[in-house]
Amino acid sequence: MSSTFTDHNGLVWTRSQDRLSITCQDGRIVYGNEQMTDEYLVSVAYAEPTPVKTDAERIAELEAQLAALLAKLS
Repeated sequence: MSSTFTDHNGLVWTRSQDRLSITCQDGRIVYGNEQMTDEYLVSVAYAEPTPVKTDAERIAELEAQLAALLAKLS
């Protein structure tokens, strides 16, 4: 049995019968698992994407962590 959920923008989302996804009337689909609530799955559709760090940014973070650890040892 599929159910519908209306979000804060008035868009209607329909949960799949197997409860593994929810589809918006505008065509967006969010996949999850059957335990996730409709509200949670819809919130994922509106969440800001996590920015992907560059290799240089990750290296800089690791260098800073290493410097902090070495300072603790001194």
